[in-house]
Amino acid sequence: MISLDGWRACRSRCRAVAGRLLLVGGLGLLAASPTPVWALSAQEPLSLKADAPASYTVREGDTLWSIAARFLDSPWQWQALWQRNPQVASPRQLYPGDVIRLVATDGAPHLALERGRGETVRLSPSVRRPPAREAVPSLPLDRIRVFLESYQIVDPGVLADAPTVVAGQAQRLLSGAGDTLYAHGRLPATGTTLGIYRPGSDYRAPMSSESEGQGSETRSLGLELHRLGHARVRRNVDGVGELKVLDAVQEIRNGDYLLALDEGGIATQFQPRAPETPIMATILSVPDGVRFIGRHDVVAIDRGRADGLETGHVLQVMRQGERVRDDVRDEWVTLPDTEAGAVMVFRVFEHLSYALVMRASQALAVGDRLVVPSDLREVVASGGAP
Repeated sequence: MISLDGWRACRSRCRAVAGRLLLVGGLGLLAASPTPVWALSAQEPLSLKADAPASYTVREGDTLWSIAARFLDSPWQWQALWQRNPQVASPRQLYPGDVIRLVATDGAPHLALERGRGETVRLSPSVRRPPAREAVPSLPLDRIRVFLESYQIVDPGVLADAPTVVAGQAQRLLSGAGDTLYAHGRLPATGTTLGIYRPGSDYRAPMSSESEGQGSETRSLGLELHRLGHARVRRNVDGVGELKVLDAVQEIRNGDYLLALDEGGIATQFQPRAPETPIMATILSVPDGVRFIGRHDVVAIDRGRADGLETGHVLQVMRQGERVRDDVRDEWVTLPDTEAGAVMVFRVFEHLSYALVMRASQALAVGDRLVVPSDLREVVASGGAP
């Protein structure tokens, strides 16, 4: 084994760098040496930061993306780095206090993990278990939890015959947990639990690319529904049902819908990676209603499962170049588009997805284009395999 200093001394000749992926629930954590670039292949270079640390101690509040971003300019490239370090098959989880160290073996750089020390376990007079440690999450779940738990994208047709809230207990206009609701419409059997939903945006797109921007007919990409709570059917008399509100995150109003929608099977672990095929998308809206989009904001985009998007896919944000006046030639010219950030898809529907802004070098906006990251675009354009 050679020393780390000896390996660094020869890096100008071999231009080799290293990294390692630590996987947490199927997610990659990357780390590497201070050398800026390691060519994984002729087509797909891996860009490592020049100031990447030789070691890093995992802290409370870290996410796998944020740790990977300390070492890599493109954190979604973790899979290629992992393939170059197959000997690092474990550990499967990282915890606060763990230390990632750069070492060199037989002239090749690798990363080693040093587990942080937990509390002492006393074996007498009784066994005490150390407090359970929570593994580093892949994303800041507090920013996306409501979109995982309470938002749905559905075909607008599902509301056609859905029962609606028509009154609250004692004719209240607003209701909450523990209250009684009355609904009109076809309700399921007594004892059935339904979700209480309020419609949001009806996302639409032109019928065809040729008609885009010509004011022609549009098609629905999906209707956004926000779940307010749950209610259980108590009885149903002549098309009017009585229900008890079991829980509510927001006050329930007349006109809200009662639906039995699938609320299970939502992913909370993600593998950040670039799509393997060319994808172009557009930011449609910001469900939170903010005007200027920044890091850790959630955006809705106009591509989904039918377009090849999957949870974990990373797309680069491209800001359209401004139109400026060339006074010498007396004409208007459009500046080139500029890369402005990156988003990661965390929930996918048929024709629409939610994504979290992971990086923003400037304020993003509705209408900005999303594309496959440039490192993979070059591979696809050259006809090579990603």
